[in-house]
Amino acid sequence: MNDHIEQRAAAGPAGLAGVAGLARRFPLTVFLAMAIGLSYPLMSLAIMAQYGIIPGESLPQLIGLDMERAASTLLVLSLITATFLTTALHGGRPAVAVLCRRMVRWRVRPVWWLVAVVALPTTTVVLAAFLGDAVHVPSSRVIAQEMVSIVIALMLINLWEETAWVGFLQTRLERRHNFFVAAALTAVGFAAVHVPLRIINAQAITAHTIGTAFLALLVLSLIFRSLIGMVLRGAANSILLAAVTHTFFNRSNNIDGIAADLLEGSNQPIAALFATTLIAIALGIGLRRKLRRSYREVLDAAEDVPPASRQPVAASTPM
Repeated sequence: MNDHIEQRAAAGPAGLAGVAGLARRFPLTVFLAMAIGLSYPLMSLAIMAQYGIIPGESLPQLIGLDMERAASTLLVLSLITATFLTTALHGGRPAVAVLCRRMVRWRVRPVWWLVAVVALPTTTVVLAAFLGDAVHVPSSRVIAQEMVSIVIALMLINLWEETAWVGFLQTRLERRHNFFVAAALTAVGFAAVHVPLRIINAQAITAHTIGTAFLALLVLSLIFRSLIGMVLRGAANSILLAAVTHTFFNRSNNIDGIAADLLEGSNQPIAALFATTLIAIALGIGLRRKLRRSYREVLDAAEDVPPASRQPVAASTPM
């Protein structure tokens, strides 16, 4: 009897011990369960407010946001919670410290800063011009506004997003799978949590709307997650450089980004997709040796990742 009581006391609270045990055995599943379990209910509130089902449609305007950006903020908060809680439960403080170091790593080869900052906007503009769009120089005011938008997007959204996707999920998937399989599995989760953002401004929510949004996001994400993973491999495991690449992808692809500021015409979206594809192919060829699973082990060893966090976890692949 006494032995049984002592064992329960040593184990700590049953709920906490149970969650920690699941996180140690199935970190990817726990991460996705938290990310989706938190983000979907929160973004559903934004969608219902947008459609007038519940009050609050004007609330985001009080802090200068539209409903889509407000929902994006809720998504990021969910991802932050899932990432750091699962990391702490799975690998403890050493694993959290490694993740934080990667988030601020800026000392990488200069060529990777060029890839992250210059490659996508430049290629998008060149391809759009080739397809017939006109190129013009924006005003200094527009340039200044764009620089502010880039900094805000990087620091408040994309850095935290990529800490979750490439820093946590894709990195761990690479320990068990081929690089492109890991990128594809990450793309599924990435597309799934972004579907609510695509339908928030749709005229109606139907199965067709949701399915189309998911498929469109998945196709783009398959290319995009490969590109981000390649930047991570080349840029010394830097989550920061992955986030910068994500930011400039958005500013090249969005209708209000740097590419849109430079272009007049309708070819920007297809040019951005082609640019992402071409750069991913070029990086894939140039980095082919670094895309092997063995190189993930090299990167982990350089980070001094705790062995418990470094080892592949059986039966934990979430998709």
